[in-house]
Amino acid sequence: MKMKMLIAGAMLAFFTSTAMAEQNFVTKFLDRYRPPTTIDAAAVTSGGVPEQTLQQLIREGNLPITVADVVRLMIESNLDVRVDRFSPLQQQLLLDTLLRPWEPTLFLSGSMNRNSSPSVSQLVASSSLTHRYIAQFAQNFATGTGVTVTAAMNRSSDNNQFNTFNPSYGGQLTYRVTQNLLRDYGRDINLRTLRVSRNSKTQSDIQFEMDLITLVTQAQNNYWDLVASREDIKVKQQSLQLAEKTLSDNKRQVEIGTLAPIDVVQTEANVATRQEQIVLSTFASDQLQDRIKKLITAVGDPAMILAKLAPTEAVHRPSPTDLMPVEDAIRYALENRPEMRQMALALQSNDIDLQYQKNQLLPSLSVNAAYTQSGIGGNQIDRLTHTVTSTGGLGDAFAQIFKYNATGYSLGFNLSIPLSNKSQQAEYSRVVAQKQSNEARRTALAQAIALDVRNAYSTVEMNRARITAAEKSRQLAERQLEAEQKKFQLGSGQIRFVLQEQQNLTAAQTSEIQSLVNYTKALVDFDRAIGRTLKRNNIQVDSNQKITLANPAAGTTAAAQQQ
Repeated sequence: MKMKMLIAGAMLAFFTSTAMAEQNFVTKFLDRYRPPTTIDAAAVTSGGVPEQTLQQLIREGNLPITVADVVRLMIESNLDVRVDRFSPLQQQLLLDTLLRPWEPTLFLSGSMNRNSSPSVSQLVASSSLTHRYIAQFAQNFATGTGVTVTAAMNRSSDNNQFNTFNPSYGGQLTYRVTQNLLRDYGRDINLRTLRVSRNSKTQSDIQFEMDLITLVTQAQNNYWDLVASREDIKVKQQSLQLAEKTLSDNKRQVEIGTLAPIDVVQTEANVATRQEQIVLSTFASDQLQDRIKKLITAVGDPAMILAKLAPTEAVHRPSPTDLMPVEDAIRYALENRPEMRQMALALQSNDIDLQYQKNQLLPSLSVNAAYTQSGIGGNQIDRLTHTVTSTGGLGDAFAQIFKYNATGYSLGFNLSIPLSNKSQQAEYSRVVAQKQSNEARRTALAQAIALDVRNAYSTVEMNRARITAAEKSRQLAERQLEAEQKKFQLGSGQIRFVLQEQQNLTAAQTSEIQSLVNYTKALVDFDRAIGRTLKRNNIQVDSNQKITLANPAAGTTAAAQQQ
């Protein structure tokens, strides 16, 4: 009894699994003919830092952030990065559509024809009924080969008294192969469009990489501009405090009669000027913060993030290892700039087109072969004995096909020779000219990249020298202010000279800060010029536009906390 139950359970499980497998197969098969419900979301979206999580990183109204955090948050949430992902995705979908000529096809057709007409002879039927059904499988291959297998069935009945079979069933199975031998022969030729489109897809991937480099460079430059603005505000606040102290001291001297009242007016004007400068610098800093918030968030209005960005990273001080020799930098740039890789792909596509157009110069020659198997069934009529013998119906007709009693074959070729061929020669020449043009563009691009690297190199060196000059200028401005203050305290100087030196010191301090920031930004531009931006920031982009940050810096920054 237990054995019977086990057998019954096993049989039930087998039939259930078989039914489920068949159902899954049918579902998957039918899904081929339905619109896709979604596209690859991973290709057009990034992880994204939820805005509520970003809000949790805010401490007492400030968001501590480093330049690495800005880059990381931009990659995770920036809308431009998300939009730029669509172009490579569209190229991939376009690439998939080019596979259509090589997809197998099943063709089914059926028809019924009923006809009745006056007969002019006993040999011609006046009434007939015909059914015709065809099933055909067709497949083209990239080698220039075409294969078709056609199964056809005819059922025919009429009132012709001289028919041997009535009704009759005729079955036929035909195998046909065609092969191109000159024009359109070979995988490289027939897959030309697909190969070029693959290069276009890779070029689109590289364009996404170039757009990402632009955004990373923009994010870094905005960060250092924010650092400069905050330091500039600090300098102007110190300058205001110094001006207010000078005003307070001058008022006391006016009260005791050692200073003329007009000198207090000059000092008050100086304080007002300092206050105006702080207002302008604060406004510029707020606008800069909004631009950075736009880079690192996906909210509709970045200004709704009510937190002040607090840069925690200092500007880069000059170091002997900041730059490689300019010759090495140019060589590195020519090997790593995305534009050079794009141009190499364009030349590769030119070679593919050239190979194809050269093949199209040839005559068109194809050979074909076919093999046919036939069978017949129905009611066979013996006109001598007036007896009817049934030889079966449709099944017997197809059974006879595989008995190979009635077979046939055919062989043939088709040759087409263009007598002029000028248009195809012109097309070939056009592709040659296009390749030569792209080769010239590659040379011009290499020249432009070399010049770009040299300019970026020179800019770094110039800003290195400016830092030294700005530091010395600030030191001299401090000494000059100190001297004027002593002269004024001893009664041999004038307040307007003291105020002027205060302004000079503020300008020198601002210039020193800006020179440091400019040097750091020049290094950012140097990395861009040699094609090292993504590597410098540990950013990797794969063929599916998935961005990963290798070896992320640890710490308590916003990005590290998010991870």
